[in-house]
Amino acid sequence: MLLRFRKKGGFSQLLNLIETCDSVKQKNLLHLVGQEDPGWAHLVRIKCLSVPRIMNWPSDVLSEIAPHIPEKVILSISASLAPDLREKFHSALSPGQFRILEESLRLSTNSSAEFHAASIKLIQIVRDLAEEGKLNFSRFDPTLVIDPSLAA
Repeated sequence: MLLRFRKKGGFSQLLNLIETCDSVKQKNLLHLVGQEDPGWAHLVRIKCLSVPRIMNWPSDVLSEIAPHIPEKVILSISASLAPDLREKFHSALSPGQFRILEESLRLSTNSSAEFHAASIKLIQIVRDLAEEGKLNFSRFDPTLVIDPSLAA
């Protein structure tokens, strides 16, 4: 399985694949990777983004990300967060985003499929911001920095 990922950009592709799977498929893929190469499985686990991981970043980092998140994603993520993380996330939003969120939260229902889709979109946004150099993981979560030898 790993043979197709042992090429330029392959580690990032594997990471992206695992980050965008549902939890059952993610667990199965990590198991398969671990059988072939326990080191890569460990690295993927360390470098994998998730909503809880992102929401635990410092508030100033969340404030940098928030303007790039579509309102529908904010709504879905927010509705699914634990109260402490929801409050932290809300404090990172602009007043306009927060006002819209408050109104929408009262009217909406959130399914697990919507949350999963929103999670994937949030992770995609964070990865894109990092790739564009607008978000520097080494500043707040150094374990996310991918060694250039893995990316090459």
